[in-house]
Amino acid sequence: MIQHFVPTTLKEALKILDERDCYIFAGGTDLMVQKHRGSGLLPNFDKDILYVMNIKELDYIKTDAEGNLRIGAMNRYCELINSSLVPDIFKTVFKEIASPNIRNMATLVGNIGNASPAGDSLLPLNLFNARVVLSSVNGNREVLVEDFIQGVRKIDRQKNELITEVIVPKCDLNFYYRKIGSRKAETITKVSLMGGYKIEGGKIKDLRIVFGSISTKVVRNHFIEEKYQGKSVNELRARIDDIINEYDHELKPITDQRSTMEYRKKVAKNLLRDFLKQVK
Repeated sequence: MIQHFVPTTLKEALKILDERDCYIFAGGTDLMVQKHRGSGLLPNFDKDILYVMNIKELDYIKTDAEGNLRIGAMNRYCELINSSLVPDIFKTVFKEIASPNIRNMATLVGNIGNASPAGDSLLPLNLFNARVVLSSVNGNREVLVEDFIQGVRKIDRQKNELITEVIVPKCDLNFYYRKIGSRKAETITKVSLMGGYKIEGGKIKDLRIVFGSISTKVVRNHFIEEKYQGKSVNELRARIDDIINEYDHELKPITDQRSTMEYRKKVAKNLLRDFLKQVK
């Protein structure tokens, strides 16, 4: 028999997770879709459910002494959009996720845990080198979001762990973001790209490029980024075709009901070219 648990403290939730294998349920906007069986039928849950939205100690948005943004696991998108502490580039992304009704329930941590390559919030999280904090009765550990998501619906979480916090380092860059879909919002992304750069003395001090919906997880190549750091803007412009070719083997889209493999790859390269042309 499936049991439902509704803890009000983190300590209580971690004790339950240590004793039982549970689905972790917060806003439920992803989980309910996955378990949906059709009109008039109950969701197909095959193990216990841990409802965590009542854990108020995980509902916060704050900065620490190092300038990192710290987001509690129970923060919903609507709260993040309205917070003065959240960077504008995150808000730009969040405002195009689903509908207002969904954003009033969905959490950032839920989008991370869902581990979809089309998860829009994963782009800025990867670009900023964000980390998740995983808590259990044995203590806490931190993992880069980039490493935490290992593939489609595959994450580096033990059964007794709960994502309790997202840590977003301060990031002083110029940003570029494009999401390609059937509509601006309320649609699953076909292809997306986020870029960031910083120029000092005519040279590239920092360059970051992240693709979404183009492989089994968000694509970021640190080697290529670092290769062009220290180069002049003119050198970068002269190498745009070479950079696009370097990313060719990284872009491994699929064909599905939303788009074709060929279309996604072509659009991804066009977005990359557009971003690189704007570096100045």
